[in-house]
Amino acid sequence: MPFTTFAQKIRGKYVKAASSGCRIWDYNYSPKDSIVWKGDCIKGYGNGFGTATWSRNSKEVGKYIGYLKKGKLNGQGKYLLPNNYDLEGVFFNGFLQGNGKINDDGDVMSGSFVNNVLQGKGEITFESGLKLEGHFLDGQFINLDQTYLDSLKRNSPAPFDNENIYSNNITSDSLYYYTLPPKALIKGTLVLLPGSGESAENVICSNKELIQLAADNQILTLILSINNGDIDGDKTTLNFLNKAFKEVTASYHLSKEKFILSGLSGGGMLALRYTEISREDSTKTFLIPAAVIGIDPPVDIAGLYNTAKRFISLNDGKTNLSAGRLNGLIESKSIVNSCNKAYGGSPDQFPEQYIKYSMYSRSQKDGGNAKYLIKVPIRLYCDPDILWQLKERNRDYYDMNAADLSAMINFLNLNGNDDAELVPALGKGYRLDGTRHPHSWSIVSPSNCVDWIQKILK
Repeated sequence: MPFTTFAQKIRGKYVKAASSGCRIWDYNYSPKDSIVWKGDCIKGYGNGFGTATWSRNSKEVGKYIGYLKKGKLNGQGKYLLPNNYDLEGVFFNGFLQGNGKINDDGDVMSGSFVNNVLQGKGEITFESGLKLEGHFLDGQFINLDQTYLDSLKRNSPAPFDNENIYSNNITSDSLYYYTLPPKALIKGTLVLLPGSGESAENVICSNKELIQLAADNQILTLILSINNGDIDGDKTTLNFLNKAFKEVTASYHLSKEKFILSGLSGGGMLALRYTEISREDSTKTFLIPAAVIGIDPPVDIAGLYNTAKRFISLNDGKTNLSAGRLNGLIESKSIVNSCNKAYGGSPDQFPEQYIKYSMYSRSQKDGGNAKYLIKVPIRLYCDPDILWQLKERNRDYYDMNAADLSAMINFLNLNGNDDAELVPALGKGYRLDGTRHPHSWSIVSPSNCVDWIQKILK
């Protein structure tokens, strides 16, 4: 393939074009590549306006219509790749630089590019018709109004050997966090932790109203780049959280007693476990959160494992699975494999391991680790749409996070925690691209959540 569409180290070489003998740069060279150039040659290199076609094993893998300079993409042009992927705009040494457009099978990105990545003002128009317009950072959409965008700051702690705790890293040590402080005196801090595989920037976009409303009410928001960490299974996760909390506390002169942790899915699991650990042994955590919020997190890992196993047994080997069920199958296999690796096997084989690392254990009279939350204000959100689950994932009530979330809140209420709440947000779950999905940040009502946080901070 002639060139890669994301900024990265280029491994290429010049190849002589068939018939013309002009040398054209092949950005991802293979000995099986061939090139046809229809245009002028200057000193043996393709130059000026023309058409370059790259093939591998006699199969076309790319075509460029535009300007070359010394055999490389330079100037106005359009580059077409397989799978309905094309780039158009001004190229410099093979990459879009400045105004341009990338069409990814009907989803169109346009705006200002640096090395094929949107930077600054731009927009994405999805094939569905939904449009995201605003500011982009390293290709990630940052959907904040300008006055709040001006206050957003990206911070990079010292490098970490992070054991892949953030799967969106460009390099293995590029952990970072965003802060958005209010303009007035800071009354408290809201921490937002991404869901599994989710970028920190997507968290910002998904919580625009919540973040801006928090700032209006003198609450600083902290968003961390961690979406694959295991607070009990690796030192990097806990170290990164503690270091980020310590740094931001010092930078903004924050009160350690006024932090509220929250997260979606796996991020909610981290928020809950950090809070539990802080109550079990405060020497392990930099702060003791004042409250914790979980947005549809799996809280009983044994239940999560068994749900994944059931999903696999129902769907594995079947043909013509819908995209949703296929994704569910991939996710379920990943869960089972991860649990087997982390805990040695299934919950039946190693029940004590699952109890030790779960946020809540339905099988335990004392709730397992949930007993450390008996005096902590806590909110757990879910969208208990059983009809969506039956249709899109062929799951029943027993397989929904809502079952264990309600059991956990019931346990806390029965043991005297009057500040433990389950918030069912039926039908509220939608992703940024407009698709219906109960497992989404949108199940949180920003105004209601900020009102609850303000009561905690008094």
